[in-house]
Amino acid sequence: MKVTHEVSGATFEAPDDWQVEGTGRDEVLLVLEPGPVEGGVRANLVLTAVDTGGRSFRDWQNVTEAQLPSELADYLVLDLHAFEIDGRPGGSRLAHHVDGQGRALVMEQVFTEVDGLGLTLTATVDALRYPVVADEMAACCASLRVPAGVRR
Repeated sequence: MKVTHEVSGATFEAPDDWQVEGTGRDEVLLVLEPGPVEGGVRANLVLTAVDTGGRSFRDWQNVTEAQLPSELADYLVLDLHAFEIDGRPGGSRLAHHVDGQGRALVMEQVFTEVDGLGLTLTATVDALRYPVVADEMAACCASLRVPAGVRR
């Protein structure tokens, strides 16, 4: 299914049976796999749209990469590389971290910047199920599309 973030106009594809959930925050869009899931970790897609604080794309990502180890327990980058998303500087990150209950998680992210708005699509699943859903998560992340300009 095609999911649209109303605030930014960004779109991405999610599995048809997943559910868009409210977060109470306009800058965050959450899509969850149907639940419940054995082990309690539902795979999810989260699109965030945050002001980059006037930073360049490179500086915004350098700050992000510096903050992630303090925000996510046992954070470990597995892969990080740059590429364009709709003609804009972008990149992807594959990383491992542990949630508050000690469960190992894998997250795949794609990110870009449009008119000072940093857009990040994060796909997260427990590490044990990652091999089963890795291709689907990668396809969802690769489907991120951004408008020529953002609505705020």
